[in-house]
Amino acid sequence: MLAGAPDALAVIDASSGVAWTYRALAAEVGAAAQRLVAAAGAGPAFLFARNDLATVIELLAALTAGVPIAVLAGDLDDARAAALIARYRPTAILGRALAPAPGGPRPHADLGLLLSTSGSTGHPKLVRLSAAAVIANARAIAAALDLGPGQVAPTSLPLAYSFGLSIVTSHLVAGATVVVTDAGLLEPRFWATCRAHHVTSLAGVPYSYQLLRRLDLAQVAPLSLTTLTQAGGRLDPSVVRHVAGLAAARGGGLYVMYGQTEATARIAVLPPRELPAAAGAVGWAVPGGAIAIDGGEVIYRGPNVMLGYAESVDDLAVGDVQGGVLRTGDRGYLDERGRLWLTGRVGRHAKVFGLRVELDELEAVARAVPGVDAVAALAGDDRIRIAIEGAGPEVLAAVRAALAAHVGVHPSGFAVAAVAVLPRQPSGKIDYSRLDEPAP
Repeated sequence: MLAGAPDALAVIDASSGVAWTYRALAAEVGAAAQRLVAAAGAGPAFLFARNDLATVIELLAALTAGVPIAVLAGDLDDARAAALIARYRPTAILGRALAPAPGGPRPHADLGLLLSTSGSTGHPKLVRLSAAAVIANARAIAAALDLGPGQVAPTSLPLAYSFGLSIVTSHLVAGATVVVTDAGLLEPRFWATCRAHHVTSLAGVPYSYQLLRRLDLAQVAPLSLTTLTQAGGRLDPSVVRHVAGLAAARGGGLYVMYGQTEATARIAVLPPRELPAAAGAVGWAVPGGAIAIDGGEVIYRGPNVMLGYAESVDDLAVGDVQGGVLRTGDRGYLDERGRLWLTGRVGRHAKVFGLRVELDELEAVARAVPGVDAVAALAGDDRIRIAIEGAGPEVLAAVRAALAAHVGVHPSGFAVAAVAVLPRQPSGKIDYSRLDEPAP
């Protein structure tokens, strides 16, 4: 995983300003790996991740030691954390003062990493990834983005999120440098950190680029920042063109990417040379992968495909059930040049501010609000549309607040509106295809 020259800079801790060479980081990771094996045995371990140096070291230690580790949001509330501990029986817990609960079967030898399918929501379903898949995808991303020594990226996304985690892994396998910071894009200290350490690239989800439109990039960013990358949901083509223009004006470019946690992080990349002409496309499969279309659904094959899902500790003992093939649940097509264009979702999943959510789960949360009977949740570009039958303003506001609290995002991520009657199929089920888009 650590592929840089021994004396090259691997990680810079923005909070302290301390810089770690690859040699120093490898030594610290090795020591942490020994401690983890002593504490966790065969695992699994839980890591409540924050954007800090300790999280990076513990994650690398687990991959080095071969101890399966679930990387969870550091601010996950106590009730959800307790439910996950009871469900997955971790033998060691890092990042929170919580008691482990050993007692499950021995995890499968190939299991390396467990990630939530839904970002920070604490949903009990986890994605089972092998360490080999993590490394393969990191190398594929590094190749697709042409990463190498001298390039510097900040942790601009949560490390418990597969995209955020891939910033770290892809740069470290390429001998580049990671600046670890917990600051947000609108915080002055984030940009002060970028300037102080001459960052060269910035990763973001669609919401990140909405925030960036409020800023004058030329004023806040160092001249060294030339590369922008985007994934985590569809970015409107007009915004793609705008952001690509910003990057081009700085002598660089925008990489539009597509991925899923089930593929470790990245499935396809559209390089800057394709923009602005191909705004809306997500590009070609990452090196080592292949994309096909089956009945309108995007199918991905590659070494970074998950082993399968887990919903209990017993599932951690199961091996590979995917065989390197992932039915993504996304609809799309390949154009005459083999570029992938996405057209929607096959199933009932969506993304809000880059976080994967289950629409059926959101409907259940909304129905728990007093005054809500019939509700429908639909995917938007980077907001979730919620239609509620016969609801008044107070109920709509309560639903928006409940959904925001459940997912852990700003309420603006939900467009909640009342409808007189929800359209239904003859069976009585809601007919989502007939629902008009509600107003925000």
